Amino acid sequence: MAKTPEIRAAKGDAKEADRHNLGDPVADAAKWVRGLTTKRVSDLFKTEKGLEGHWKQVQQEVTRGNKHFFATKTLPGGFTDGGKTSPEGKKMIAFIADAIVGAAKGSKIDFPLQEMKFTSDMAWLKLEKASGKVKVKSTPGTKK
Repeated sequence: MAKTPEIRAAKGDAKEADRHNLGDPVADAAKWVRGLTTKRVSDLFKTEKGLEGHWKQVQQEVTRGNKHFFATKTLPGGFTDGGKTSPEGKKMIAFIADAIVGAAKGSKIDFPLQEMKFTSDMAWLKLEKASGKVKVKSTPGTKK
């Protein structure tokens, strides 16, 4: 996914971001996603021992974004439309997934299948690295 103008403009903010307090995706989604990909995703695959914990931390941040990017509309009669990811959310999610794949390709470690859950109307990111080769089994943009 190419960087949107908003994501590109947030590059400077990402360098200054606090990896333990990335801000709020509601307040500034582009700043949040750049902070996440710069400060958290870049550390994901540094060590095999640290992968599980770092993966959980990235998933927690992604879940915060998911709650912002996914909305359900109430229809007449009290029914809902099932919910949809906003167009902005789809771009941000694709950028995060691409950053994770890029970090995996640049890593020196092999790792078993990892799954990152995004919004319910988008596919999960599923990837593994064996014998130095990253295999992407699923990526957002396609339904599960």
